[in-house]
This record gives sequence, structure tokens and C-alpha cells, in this order.
Amino acid sequence: MTQATLSRDLKFLSVSRVPDHDGEYVYTVDAPKEPAQDPFIRDDLRREIVNIQFSGNLAVVKTKMGHAPGIAYGIDQLKIQDVIGTVGGDDTLLVVLREGADHAKFLKALTGEE
Repeated sequence: MTQATLSRDLKFLSVSRVPDHDGEYVYTVDAPKEPAQDPFIRDDLRREIVNIQFSGNLAVVKTKMGHAPGIAYGIDQLKIQDVIGTVGGDDTLLVVLREGADHAKFLKALTGEE
């Protein structure tokens, strides 16, 4: 392994060399950064979702073929408070909402109308 490779790997891992209180250098790891939210998530959701039906605290979301995993990931990235989790198939995904979640509020959060 070359020095350049090691330096690049350390940078990728967010490892830094900083002086301590004695003036000696030590290695530290930066806190993980939250990835920036894609500003076009909601546009993708509107374009790819075909239908949403509710049953209790579950939302069954129909999408265009092959888009359910990406839509599930997009919903997860929105961090909607009432969403516990998502499971995506090929053209259908299941969104599990908290008990008593307001369906209209979920739809508004999904479309950005909150």
C-alpha cells in the first residue's frame, strides 16, 4: 500500500490528524455526516406512484413496474414522523405507519404540502 492510497483511504473514512493538548499529533474520526436530502425526491414520488390505499396503519403503494424499491428508499429519506418503515417489491410497497397516524397528514408530507 502506498502513502497516497493510505491518505486517500483515511480521508474517505473521515480520519484526521490533529494536535492534542501536549502538541503531539493524534488521529480522530469525524462524526458521520447526514447525507443531504435529494431535492427531487418528491418529484420522483409523484411521477412514479400510481395509487395509494390505506388499511389501518398500513399504506399499500402501487408504483410503475420496477420502481417500488426506489420509492420506498425515497419515503425513508423524507423521514416522515409517522412512518415506521417501508418494504418494497417490484411494483408495490408497504408503508407501515404509527398507530393512529393521520392518512391525510401522511399524504401531505409525501407530496410536500405539509
